[in-house]
Amino acid sequence: MSIHDLTPGGRPARWLYGLATGLLVFSGMAQLPMMKRYYLADLPGMAWSEDFFITSNLHYLAGALLLALMAWRLGLKARQAGGWWSWGPRGAWGWTLLAVLMVTGAGKVARNAGVYLPPDLFMALGLIHLGAAMAFIFTGLGSLIKGRKAEVQGRQTA
Repeated sequence: MSIHDLTPGGRPARWLYGLATGLLVFSGMAQLPMMKRYYLADLPGMAWSEDFFITSNLHYLAGALLLALMAWRLGLKARQAGGWWSWGPRGAWGWTLLAVLMVTGAGKVARNAGVYLPPDLFMALGLIHLGAAMAFIFTGLGSLIKGRKAEVQGRQTA
């Protein structure tokens, strides 16, 4: 039994969070359009990754999964004090980045649904969304590396 089994949601929640964030990163990069430019779409079975509508829908589905997981987590957090989470943001910085991503993403979805946004505002939303996504990715990678180092150090001292 792992410590991750004892956190709310256990391993399934952790895997769903990883799946959602991984799909968001992949589909977000596919929106840039990097897949054809760097020949990833030429790999066998990856031709679909250059289709804007497929990657856009994948991005929306992964975003909905992440929103559902975060709402579920906040609901559990409101009902129980304390606790330790093995998935998702653990501090104010992570929650701030997720909030910025959700607000800017909602603005981009509204624009795609036909709501008029001035071009400068839409460009600012896109740049803020991209910057927050990059900060979220690097923060997550740093957290993973830091967590692994602490785990290895803990094993060496034990």
